Amino acid sequence: MNKKRFQTFTQILEYFIKYFRWVVIFAAALIVLSGIYHVESHEAAVVLRFGALVGKTIEEQVKGPGLHFALPFFIDEVIKIPVQTVHEWEISTHYRMGRIFPNVEMSGYLLTGDNNIVLIRANIRYQITNPAQYVLFTSYAVGMIDGIVSAELTRSSAGRDIDFVLTAGRAQLAMEAQRNAQRIIDDLKIGVTIISMELTEIIPPNETFIYFENVRSAAIAKETGIQQAREQAQAQILRAQATAGAARQEAVSDQAARLSRAHSEIAEFNGLYDQFTRNAQIIMAGTFRERAAAVLSRAGNTIIVPDGAEPPLIILP
Repeated sequence: MNKKRFQTFTQILEYFIKYFRWVVIFAAALIVLSGIYHVESHEAAVVLRFGALVGKTIEEQVKGPGLHFALPFFIDEVIKIPVQTVHEWEISTHYRMGRIFPNVEMSGYLLTGDNNIVLIRANIRYQITNPAQYVLFTSYAVGMIDGIVSAELTRSSAGRDIDFVLTAGRAQLAMEAQRNAQRIIDDLKIGVTIISMELTEIIPPNETFIYFENVRSAAIAKETGIQQAREQAQAQILRAQATAGAARQEAVSDQAARLSRAHSEIAEFNGLYDQFTRNAQIIMAGTFRERAAAVLSRAGNTIIVPDGAEPPLIILP
C-alpha cells in the first residue's frame, strides 16, 4: 500500500517538474509583456523606476504617443498624463458662501487697500505643459495651484480700493493675479501653465450688501446726471452753432447787398462826375432838384419852383 502511494507521489512530482518549466516561461513572458504600454495622442507618459524619473533629458523622460516598453511593473511605474486636456478649477478660498463667519479661520474674505471687505470667487483653466515636472506634484498639484492663485488674489486686492475691485478693475485684477501666479508656478517647476483666469463673482459680504448697493445706486445716479448734463450741453451748443450760422449767413447777405448798393452808387457817381466834367451847370441843377424832391417827399410837402418864378410856389398835400 505504501509502495503504491509512493509511486503516485512520484508520478505527480514528475508531471510537476515536467510542466513547471513551461509555467515559469509563461509567467516570465507575461512579466515581460506587462512592460509594453500604449500612449494616446492626447497624452504623454513618464516612467518612474523605484520612484525616480527614467532619463536624463526631457526628451528621454517624456514619452510621446505610440507603443513603448518599460521594465516589469514591480520595477517601473508608468504614469500617463493628459497634456492636451484643458483642466478647470474653481478658486473659492475667498468666497465661503458669500458670508463672514464669526470664526476668522472659516472666513475667506479679502481686505482691499482702503480696508473694505470683499468676497471673490474665480475660475482658472490650466494645462500640463511639462509632464516630467508635473509628475512629481501629481498628488497635490491642484492644491498648490489653488493656494498660489488665492495668495495672489489677496496680494492684488490689498493694493486696490473697493471701487476699483468691484467695477473697472475686475479684468486688470484677474490679469495681474494670473501673471504673478504663473511666475511662482514656473519658479516651483510644477509643470503647469494657466491659460485663463476669470473672476466669476466679486461681491461684498451679505452683511454689508445693502450699503454697497446704496453706494452703487448713488454712483449710477451721478453718472446718469452727468450724462444728461452733457447731452443738454451738446444740444445747447448745437442750437448756438445754428443761431450763429444763421446770423453769419444774414450778415454775409447784408454785406453783399450793401456792397451791391455801394457799387451801384459808385457807378452812378462816376457817371454823374463824367457828365459834370462836360457840363457842370446842368448836372448841378438836375441833381439839386432830385435831392430837394427827395427831402420834401420825406417831409410830406411839395414845392414847385417854376422857371424864373420868385418866390417859390409851395403846395401842401
